[in-house]
Amino acid sequence: MKLFGTLPAMLTPYNKDLSINTQEYIKIARFGIKNGLNGIFCNGSAGDGLALSFEKKVQLMKLSVEAAKKEVPVISGIGSVIYEETLALAQKAKEIGVDALLLQPPFYYPISEENMIAYFSQIAKKISLPLYIYNIPLFAPPISLKVAKTLSKIENIIGMKDSSGSAVDFAHFMDVCNFDIFVGREEYYLGALINGAKGSMTSCGGVFPEIMSKIYQNFHNQDFSTAQKLQKSIIKAISFASSLPFPLGYACLLEARGFNFNSLVSPHPIHENITASFETKKQEAKKIIQEIHQEVGLSSL
Repeated sequence: MKLFGTLPAMLTPYNKDLSINTQEYIKIARFGIKNGLNGIFCNGSAGDGLALSFEKKVQLMKLSVEAAKKEVPVISGIGSVIYEETLALAQKAKEIGVDALLLQPPFYYPISEENMIAYFSQIAKKISLPLYIYNIPLFAPPISLKVAKTLSKIENIIGMKDSSGSAVDFAHFMDVCNFDIFVGREEYYLGALINGAKGSMTSCGGVFPEIMSKIYQNFHNQDFSTAQKLQKSIIKAISFASSLPFPLGYACLLEARGFNFNSLVSPHPIHENITASFETKKQEAKKIIQEIHQEVGLSSL
């Protein structure tokens, strides 16, 4: 199944014991689908996919398929430095009913272009679900133009998510790659669509599904003025999110929107200075939500 349009990089809400808040996860996903999302993306960076146990990753796949109700497709990240775990996650995804997979280059260990091509090629041959490769230089070795071009010719590798944040790199990927490309940076959604993006997979897709979906819809309706206004409206929220350790800022924004999101309950370490000032940050997030609502309107929960 080929994906298109606006997908959220789903954040993961937790109970106080760090178990997954299943009810709230489904609520967030259903809210997004109701507000125009074209799919669900779980086990990505925003959802702590690389910080969760194998069992919790599988649980998120199941919750996503349950929330999607076959109305929209589900894509899951399967990245790991353990080769066998990546393959095991791919197998579980197939059994559960996930529609596609996303995989970044293995991190920590240096990897050449040749070995990166071999890595993705070998995994693509061993899995049955369609595979999207993931360029995220912030967290993993960057995928070069040569690697992307080569991998785009492999039958089971059908696309790429590019979170480089570089409009220049994106344009060159679009020029030489023979597959669909999704943008992973919400600041550049409209620009990426103009340059031929198939859609987006971003944290803001989960926090502001109505805005991100309308950017896509207005672009395709050739209402570029409205699309630009919507694009500009979320910049302040992205700047706020960047002021906190990723993905805490986006969790705070979700909480400010009214979801039952225990933002400070996280698998990542949080310094006491952040904890002490967090009430102030929550008020800042609420103010930003109000400003965005006044500018472009937000859906009620």
